[in-house]
Amino acid sequence: YALFVDDQYNIYISESSNNRITKWSRSNSTSGALVAGGNGAGNTGDKLSNPWGIYVTNQSTYIADRSNHRIQKWDFGASLATTVAGSTSNPGSWSYQFNNPVAITFDPSGYMYILDAANDRIVQWYPSAPYGITVVSAIMSTPLSMEFDPLGNIIISDTSYNRVISFSIMCPSTTTTTTPLPTQTTIPVCQTAFWNQTYSILAGSMGTTGTTSTLLYNPYDVQFDGYGNMYVVDCSNHRIQRFPSGSNAGITIAGSSGSAGSSLSQLYNPSKIFVSSNQTMYILDTTNYRVLTWIVGDLLGYVVAGGNGNGGAFTQIGVSYGMFVTDSHNIYISEQSNHRVMKWLNGNTTAGVLVAGGNGAGSTADKLNSPWGVYVNVNGTIFVVDRGNHRVQMWNPGASVGSTVAGSTSNPGSWSYQFNSPTSITFDPYGYMYVVDYNNARIQRWYPGASYGTTVASGIMNLPNGLTFDRLGNLVVADTSNQRIISYSLVC
Repeated sequence: YALFVDDQYNIYISESSNNRITKWSRSNSTSGALVAGGNGAGNTGDKLSNPWGIYVTNQSTYIADRSNHRIQKWDFGASLATTVAGSTSNPGSWSYQFNNPVAITFDPSGYMYILDAANDRIVQWYPSAPYGITVVSAIMSTPLSMEFDPLGNIIISDTSYNRVISFSIMCPSTTTTTTPLPTQTTIPVCQTAFWNQTYSILAGSMGTTGTTSTLLYNPYDVQFDGYGNMYVVDCSNHRIQRFPSGSNAGITIAGSSGSAGSSLSQLYNPSKIFVSSNQTMYILDTTNYRVLTWIVGDLLGYVVAGGNGNGGAFTQIGVSYGMFVTDSHNIYISEQSNHRVMKWLNGNTTAGVLVAGGNGAGSTADKLNSPWGVYVNVNGTIFVVDRGNHRVQMWNPGASVGSTVAGSTSNPGSWSYQFNSPTSITFDPYGYMYVVDYNNARIQRWYPGASYGTTVASGIMNLPNGLTFDRLGNLVVADTSNQRIISYSLVC
């Protein structure tokens, strides 16, 4: 039911009834050569079962192995294939599953697209990813083929409805972006920016806790995606709430309202979130001692760091309240109870690598004391909110000691050169640092090389934690003990 023609006009044919792929050379119309399968129907690595769609790139053949509900990659000359998407002989509608995949194609970035016929959807699959992302979900009836048009729109032959349908490409608009964040948010902040001290409430209600869609219970963090949706870590409700742009009613997209747990569909006191451009959330699930990736719309997440209980081994995560995710999807976790920062490489869910601290609690340059927020710039330099020492430490890549770039070591206070239990940190495009000064209920901006900070927001917060910018450059704060998210409007 499928063929593929390469740049040399060789023809690859997916033979459903013969459970094989054959290649017919341009110069030979007499017989084809076997390139995949041909060992009868089956689900082992050397077999196919009712193959359909096919795509060839870099001498590797990708096959929609329909009745095995998987995508097989067959390298040139190989006798066995590897499963690169789907779950063998395990049909379903979870993000890691297919139900009768029939067509496959790739975009110029190497992302794979699969027409998942029985689920009426198209799934995008990143290289080496353990799950896919639904990019098209619609009412279709026996869709059998798909293709991109020259504008990037997806065209589908919706067979039983006797029609061909198109889904238009959509790209989030961009302006000046902060390079380190895999998140969404653009930050159009000018160098002389300040923020109106008349704030607005984006979510929650002053001093009121609850589990309804308009209430929060100890919100710890806030982030935005490229479409203006706001994501709130509702810590004591054990959930992630998404607020559509302009709405004060949230939708629970991860966890269960008011119900803590350790299953993959539950959270237990989450504290930090990052949202990638493909709508994948990274959630620091604090009391489960793990980080989950969770695709918006899915019913459960996947453990990508920790999950082995509370402890100090490199396979474990201690009590943690700070996390940063790089563009390469490496995860940095600031472990408050272990007085260290660990780096978990993309694709390695087994153990992290020590990158800062780890020498016990202390105030010397090689130590941290209850670290919280963490930020990593494009050079790999790590900025750690060393909360128990009331300072921000900078650790260069590979360094064994940090240097103090803000605050006064072990000297809490409210002067401009001091912090009192700082919690979170972020940067703007000019390299200016912003720190949540928890016990002083203020946000401090710190210029590179400065010996003191300037207050950009203060006065009405109660033990704030998370901090971010929205698409307009407004300063948005998780005002934790006031049970709300507040915004300070940008003035340039």
